[in-house]
Amino acid sequence: MSKDWKDGLLSSRFRNWFIAGVAAVCFVTGLVLSHRVEPGVRVQKLTLAEETPALEFLPAGPGPHPVALLAHGYAGSKETLFRYGEALAAAGFICYDVDLPGHGASPRTYTFMEAVHTLEAVAREVGPVDVFVGHSMGGFTGGEAVREGGMKPGLFIAVGSFPVLGDHAPPLLLLSGRFEEAFMLLHITPALLKTRTDARVVISPWSDHLLEAFDPVLVNAAVEAACAAVHKTPPAPPTAWRWRLIGAVLAMLAAGKLASCLTDLLPQLARFRGLFIGVFIAVAFMLTLGGRWLDAIPHLRLQGIAMLVTFLLAMIAGKLRIPRWSFAALGVLVMVIAVCWVKVSPSWAAFVFVTCSLILTPPLIAGIVIGWIAARRGSRLQGDIAMAIIVGCAAFQCLEPPRTPPEVPKPHIAIKLDAKLLDACIGEYEFAPDNVFFTGMKLTIRRNGDHLVGRALGRNALPGPLDVYPESETNFLVKINAAQLTFIKNDKGEVTAVIHQMAGLPDSEGKKLTN
Repeated sequence: MSKDWKDGLLSSRFRNWFIAGVAAVCFVTGLVLSHRVEPGVRVQKLTLAEETPALEFLPAGPGPHPVALLAHGYAGSKETLFRYGEALAAAGFICYDVDLPGHGASPRTYTFMEAVHTLEAVAREVGPVDVFVGHSMGGFTGGEAVREGGMKPGLFIAVGSFPVLGDHAPPLLLLSGRFEEAFMLLHITPALLKTRTDARVVISPWSDHLLEAFDPVLVNAAVEAACAAVHKTPPAPPTAWRWRLIGAVLAMLAAGKLASCLTDLLPQLARFRGLFIGVFIAVAFMLTLGGRWLDAIPHLRLQGIAMLVTFLLAMIAGKLRIPRWSFAALGVLVMVIAVCWVKVSPSWAAFVFVTCSLILTPPLIAGIVIGWIAARRGSRLQGDIAMAIIVGCAAFQCLEPPRTPPEVPKPHIAIKLDAKLLDACIGEYEFAPDNVFFTGMKLTIRRNGDHLVGRALGRNALPGPLDVYPESETNFLVKINAAQLTFIKNDKGEVTAVIHQMAGLPDSEGKKLTN
């Protein structure tokens, strides 16, 4: 072995150790930056009414301070609305950001009405509530709490939702990304806004449903409206979130480089290059973005399934000699098609399609880039492993369904009713907008032999025909989804209304129009 070769080897090892040391320092620096909070804001964990875990954001300076209550969306957690809580606290609000039942660290199980009652109980404990902020499902459950009278905020801010607040509603601010459900709602039913003279809409041009929780345009609009509601001057927009984002990116880049250097320095680890790079970056993601921006609890079951599926697809593509970048091209194509679909024909299906594509495509692109880096000094197999870890970890961090109570089968026994009793229910029923049927619903009932058949028209209404079987003279079962229809009669025995009931959801009443 020549002296020059030995010197070169030592020099190369020293350079790799030096780079690994710099990467470790950058990782720690990024981790520290990613946990930075706006100056003057203190964040602590506590438990509120109904065993509700919460983040409390405390502003600097003497009180009294106005109170803001925050509620996340379906499959989210209290960490999701960290940006809103921090910004409102910087503006002088005491903020309570809660985990709804079945979500995050909550020990309870989820139903819509459980979430409603939880918000009512928390509002009684921390109130009076000056400002309520609800994202997606949090907006609808908060809307139902207001409609029932259990919560009376001075301002209601709905992020990515269009709640129905009832007769004595507070002023309403709607915040929405352009490519999401509320934007389509504004296109489909603009008449809804005409009924609210105190409602205002702010649409951010580049957000989808998920990004609304972090979008600085929407956060700043929420702070300005909240300050106006309590007659405060809004402060300068917060900047700590930028440092957190820079820290998260720095930590993930440093973690990937550190893993690469370790596999170069320790030959026995080379065969695990893809695993090391993927795991190091995933851990950095969890320690930075996962803790402050998304749900802090890893969803290992769903993420494990996603990693396995991604890995198998990548392996199949390799066997067929399909380049890895083709996945990114396909993801971008699907995203473009989804966005065009929303613009041309807004609908619920289009919303689901565009949301899924916007959530999945960025992690897919990131996974492909990291997989290519892992495969440069290894094999395609190592690249596939790294890609699968990144896609599964990032894309499915915020898609874990909430924990729901176990279904207890309820016996349903259909009975025979006289044709006259069935015919009394025939007619058209109109349901006013509520937090189940956002734009209202029309239900047409007719008789078919020994049972009724319903046909519903409206957002969130099941398409007909729906077979409805009697369990008593007034109580009927919708066979397809086990919903209950209870027909209301006057003193003359005439049906005047029907109540739609479904487990875990608020009741909806429809007035009878015609026979």
